[in-house]
Amino acid sequence: MKLKEVKNCIFDVNGVLIDSNVANARAMAEAFTDDAGLRKRIAELYLTLTGIDRGTKIRRIQENIICRPFHEGEFELRWQRFKNLSGNGMRGARLMPGCKEVLDELKKRRIHRIALSNTPLKELKNGLSAHGLEHRFEIIRGGGDWTKSESLRCLLEEFHFNPVQCLFIGDGKGDLAAAGLAGISFVAIDPGTDEFAGETGFDGPYIDLCHWGKAISLIQF
Repeated sequence: MKLKEVKNCIFDVNGVLIDSNVANARAMAEAFTDDAGLRKRIAELYLTLTGIDRGTKIRRIQENIICRPFHEGEFELRWQRFKNLSGNGMRGARLMPGCKEVLDELKKRRIHRIALSNTPLKELKNGLSAHGLEHRFEIIRGGGDWTKSESLRCLLEEFHFNPVQCLFIGDGKGDLAAAGLAGISFVAIDPGTDEFAGETGFDGPYIDLCHWGKAISLIQF
């Protein structure tokens, strides 16, 4: 897809704009247990659950590693503990290379910049603000206990966006699936995890936004 055809550029946040995936994995592990061995297993599983909403991640960890149903109120406890821990992780993580340069260049080209994340809105805005990114977006939408596909569908309906004029940039197969369901072109970001091995229907993968920006002559370094 040629950039001149794009009017709305949609960004996943964790792993695309902010290098917070590992920090979030550690936060999720801490939200579940103090046991070092279990924490390691939880963090490893978390890193495979890309582009998936928070509620599903918690449920899959409970099912595959804790291996028992939630006690009453336990799901909500995990959610709240992860919320507190991941917020600190996002604020402390580094920006991905090329992040600000790409966002600023898109503004010059009058392309709307949209942040669409599985992170709940308040946490998301706090994380973006801590990195000087909040004002670089025309639209910011967070997530919750629903899929990225649902978030993307709601975004398109709310603003009456034409999917053929949108571009979605993400780092997970869940992001790719959401883009496919919505009929939106997708750019894959993968720093070397082979996340998109065997997948089709995307541009890339690119190591980071800097790599993508240079590949399409959007930015120069």
